[in-house]
Amino acid sequence: MTFSQKLTGYLQLCGASYPQLAKASGLSVSTVARYKNGEREPAYDSKQLLKLADGIVVLAAKVDHPLEKNEVLLSLQKTLQNRLDIDYQTYTANLGALLKTLNIRSSTLAKALSFDPSHISKVLSGQRRPGNLSSFTLEIGAYVSRHCTSEQDIAALAALIHRDAREPESPREIRDAVVEWLGSNAAVTEDNPLAHFLETMDTFRPDDFINTIRFDDIRLPTTLFQLPTAKTYTTLEGMERCELDFIRATLVSKSQKDCILFCDMPLEEMAKNKEFVKKWMLGMAMMLKKGLHLHVIHDVSRPFSEMMLGLESYIPLYMTGQISPWYLPVRQNDIFTHLLRVSGAAAMEGSAIAGYHAEGRYYLSKAEEDLRFCRKKAERLLEKAKPLMDIYRSSRCVEFADAMRRTRQDADRLTVSSAIPLYTLTGEVLGQILSRCGIPDKEAREIELFRQNSRRAAEEYLSGGKLTLVVPDPGREQFEASPLHLALSEIFFETDVPYTFEEYQTHIALTRQFAEAHPNMTLKTDEHPVFKNISYTVAGNHQVIVSKNKYPTIHFIIHHKKMVQSFQNFIPPIKD
Repeated sequence: MTFSQKLTGYLQLCGASYPQLAKASGLSVSTVARYKNGEREPAYDSKQLLKLADGIVVLAAKVDHPLEKNEVLLSLQKTLQNRLDIDYQTYTANLGALLKTLNIRSSTLAKALSFDPSHISKVLSGQRRPGNLSSFTLEIGAYVSRHCTSEQDIAALAALIHRDAREPESPREIRDAVVEWLGSNAAVTEDNPLAHFLETMDTFRPDDFINTIRFDDIRLPTTLFQLPTAKTYTTLEGMERCELDFIRATLVSKSQKDCILFCDMPLEEMAKNKEFVKKWMLGMAMMLKKGLHLHVIHDVSRPFSEMMLGLESYIPLYMTGQISPWYLPVRQNDIFTHLLRVSGAAAMEGSAIAGYHAEGRYYLSKAEEDLRFCRKKAERLLEKAKPLMDIYRSSRCVEFADAMRRTRQDADRLTVSSAIPLYTLTGEVLGQILSRCGIPDKEAREIELFRQNSRRAAEEYLSGGKLTLVVPDPGREQFEASPLHLALSEIFFETDVPYTFEEYQTHIALTRQFAEAHPNMTLKTDEHPVFKNISYTVAGNHQVIVSKNKYPTIHFIIHHKKMVQSFQNFIPPIKD
C-alpha cells in the first residue's frame, strides 16, 4: 500500500476531508492535498509526518473511533520504509551520469556544497556514503536546479531522467525530479528555518512590534535597582533571572557604553518559556530606547535551525540599526558552553557542560574590578569575531551604494525579487508611471537617475557575469488583490509607487526583451510568489544581499559561508 492510499484510508475512517485534516494537523491545505494525491510524500522522520499523525488522532476522536498516535505513525511510516532502502551502487552510478550529462565537475560540486573534493570523489567511487543521504541528495537537487538553466541542459536532463523535455515552471520542479530519480528518501520539508527567517522579515512592521511591546509607553527606570554587588544563579530559571537582572542593572545606570553580548548555549530551551522571551524582548527594546549600541556575537557553529531561530528573534532589533551582528570564525568545542554579557554597569558570565545547562552556574556583578575584567575579555572576544552581516538603513545610503559597487563582478548571481528591477524599464514608461502617481519633479529626477545608473551597472556586469532573475508574474485577480510597486529600495525611497496591471505587464515584456538582448541573463517568472516585501541576491559563494523594500527599507549584506550556502540551496515554500 502506498502512503497516499493509507492516508486516504484514514480520511475515510474519520469521515473527514483533506482540508479538515490540514486544519487538525496544522499543515497547509495544498501540502495535505499533495500527500493525498500521491504527488509528494513526507520524510520518514519528518515533523510533517508527526503532525499528520496528530491530526488523524484528533479527527478519529471526533467520530468516537479513538486511535493511538504511535499506531498511526508506525502505519504511515511502514508505507515509506521502502524509500529508505536504495541500491547505493545504482545511486552513485546515477549521480556520476548526472554530473557528466550536465558537465558539472566534482570539484565544482564539492565547492558549492562546502565538501572536500576528495569526499565527493569517494562518494562517486562508492568508497564513502554520506552520513545523511537524504540531506545530501536534496543539496544535489538544489544545486542542479540552479545550474540547469539553458534549454540544452534542461533537454539533456529530461532525457537522462526520462521526463518531458518541456522547461519546468520553477527550480522546485527540477530539484524534486532529480531527488526522485536519484532514489533517496529526501522528501522536501516545508519546515525550513531560512523560510521562517525570511517570512518574519517579509511581514515585519515596526508599528506592529511597537504596539505589541507598547514601545512608546516604555518609561526607562530611574530608581536604583536593588541588586547585590555580586550574585550567583543556578538552574535554567536562574539563568533567565540572571539575564533579566543584567538588563535591569544596565537600564538604571547612567552609562552609555556599548554592550557586548555572547552566548553559545542552546536557545530552544529558553525559547520554550514564552514569558521570559517577552520580558527579554522588552528589555532589549528598552536598552535600544536608552540609546545603547549592542555588539551581538552570534554562535553560528550551533545547528542551522538553532542559529536561524536566534537570528529571527533579533529581526525587530536589527531594524533599529543599533545592533552590530558578529560571529566567531573558529568553531567552539562541543563540551563547554558559555555566556558573556557586559555593559557599562554590569557583567554576566556563565558556563555549563553541553546538555546539562540546568546544572550550570551564572554570575552577575556590578563590582568595578569584575566590570574591567569582563569588558577586556569581551573586547578581546570581539577582536576575534568577524561581521556576520552589514546592516544598512537610510542613514547609511552612501555606504550601501559603495558596498553594491564593490560586489564581486566575477560571481554568478541569483536574484529572487518581489518586484522587477528598475533597470529593465524604459525612461518613457517610468516617466508615465511617476506622472500618474503624482511624484514631485525632484524625486522623479532622482528615480530616473537611479534607473540610468543601475542599467549601466547591470549591462557592465552582464558583459561577463551570469544572472538568473526570478520576478513575480501574477494574474490580474491576484495583482489587484495585492498590487506591486516600483523597486526603489536601493535608494531608500519608501513612498509607494504602484503599477497598474497593464503597466506591470509592459515592464514584464520589457524585461523579457532585456534578457533576450543579454545572453548572460536568464529570466524566470513566478505566478505565486511567496514574499511580497523582500528580495535577495546570491552572489556566488561570497555573499547574499537581502533587501526589505519598505516598512522600513533596510538591506543586509551577509558574509558567513553557512548562511550563503543555505541561500544557494533555498527554494521558497509553496503557499496556499
